[in-house]
Order: sequence, then C-alpha cells, then structure tokens
Amino acid sequence: MWPSFRGTTSTALNQRLLSRAVHEALRHVAPDKHPILVSTSPIVPGLFRDQKFTRKVYYCVDDFTHWHGIDGRAMQRLEQETLDACDLMIATSTSILDSHASLVNASALLTHGVDLTHFSRAITNPASPLAALPHPLVGMVGVFDRRVDVHALRAAALLSPQATFVILGPVIDRDIKEFRDVPNLRFFGAVPYADLPGHVCHFDLCILPYVVDESTRNINPLKLKEYLATGKPVIASPLPEAIRLAEYLTVADTDEFPHAVASALATIASGSPANPVQPRTGLESFLQSESWEAKAKRFLSDILGGP
Repeated sequence: MWPSFRGTTSTALNQRLLSRAVHEALRHVAPDKHPILVSTSPIVPGLFRDQKFTRKVYYCVDDFTHWHGIDGRAMQRLEQETLDACDLMIATSTSILDSHASLVNASALLTHGVDLTHFSRAITNPASPLAALPHPLVGMVGVFDRRVDVHALRAAALLSPQATFVILGPVIDRDIKEFRDVPNLRFFGAVPYADLPGHVCHFDLCILPYVVDESTRNINPLKLKEYLATGKPVIASPLPEAIRLAEYLTVADTDEFPHAVASALATIASGSPANPVQPRTGLESFLQSESWEAKAKRFLSDILGGP
C-alpha cells in the first residue's frame, strides 16, 4: 500500500492496490465462492463498498483516531466511511461499542479471550532470569510505551523498595535511563509467548499501570485476563475494561496505585490468601466463558449473521 491516506488520491490508489490483491487471492483460493469481508483496518473503505462480498464486517479493535503518529482527521474520515458501508461492526470493548454503535446498521460486543490452558496450568521455569531475583516480585507484561503510567510505576517501586519490579516486553518510544534512580525496577525485554507463563509464574503480583486518556480508553488489554488466569493478584489502572472486571482485581488510579501495591504486598507477606475464595470461584467460571474457543464460536456466528 502507498504509505499515506490523507487525500482522495492516496485513498483511491490504496483502494486499487488492495482490491486487486484481494481479488487475485480470491481467484486462487476461493473461486466461485461468495466471500465475506472481515477487516480490522478502516483505512480502505472502498473494499466495504465492493459488491463481490456478500457480507462486510468491521472488526473494530481500537480507536485508531487517537493513536500516536496517526493523522486523526484522516482516520476519522476513513473510519466513518467504513462504518457507513459495513453490515456489522464487532467491537472489542464496551467503550468502542458505546461510541460507535449509533453509527452503524448493526453492532456486537466481542471482548478478547484468553488461552486458559497456556496460563492457568503453567509450570514455573527455573531457567527464567526471574528465578534468581529476590521476592516479592511485582511484574508487568507487554509493550512498554507511552501508554504506561510511569508516574504510578515509579512511585510504586520507590514506596516498596523491598520488592523487585519486573517489566517483560519491548521498550518503544521510551528511554529506560529515566528510571536509573529506581534500583528495584528491572527491564528484561520481550520473551516468546510460549515461554511467557513460565516467567509470569515467578510473579507474586501482576500490575497494569496505564495512563487513562483518549489513546487508551478504548483498549481491551489481552494481558488482563492472562494475568487473572494465572491466579495471581492483579492491580490495574482504571481503564474501562479493568473497571468491568473489578470484581476480580484491584483498580487504582495514579495516586492510589503505589499504596494499592504496598497493601497487596503486605497481604502477601502475611501469608493471607491473595484472592478471596468466593471471587476466585466466580473468576474461574468467568474465564471459562472467556476462552478463545468460546470467542471463536461467537465470532463465527456473528460474521455469518447467525443468532
């Protein structure tokens, strides 16, 4: 694709390029079939007006109009055209559904799932670099970028110097040198997904410190349910999805976050259960309904136009 979508010329060029590629693929893969279009990208709305497709589904996974480095006006125009032309919008968060539902003919909510087997039955990996670290371990998994609430993270680490704070994931658009004065905060970079549970098993507490603004308000972090599947206690910033799961985790804003972490660590040190029995029982039932297998069945039903 041409790396621009601001003007009508660029939009038309990308429409021709992508449409040609898609139609060529269909001729080889599905000749004489009636294809359904499913797209997570709204930047080529012309595909949604293509009569080749019997049904057109926009799988909206984020609010791209507020992404860093994106032309918000151009994205808003393209997404509006996509919403006008699609038969169904599937939203991955309640906030996306609430803001977009009135703009489409039909909409459905399908939040992200979790690989329960992968995370709930994991065995601690003794070869993990985390194995040699002093406990308690407070861990975060995922991309470390502008969305991370570094003020909450820094304050939490400084308030609990007896704990080791661990970040597993790539660092993007940030300089870890800004944490040179936080000796108990360690960065380990990205790890393979297959190995992730073996590292997370070393955590005593899982955290998700995110800035809550227009760039994060509509996200549905995969790691939230992955954290919960491990059975570890979880503390998260008040993202809408975290608030929706507040029955199973602790929600804390920037000012409350350091004290919530300190309180959780005190509970762990006392030997008290990290999660109350009743909520944990309800959590297991909830996670079963949130498995990727369950999500896949619902997704297939939605795109086929089923009940």
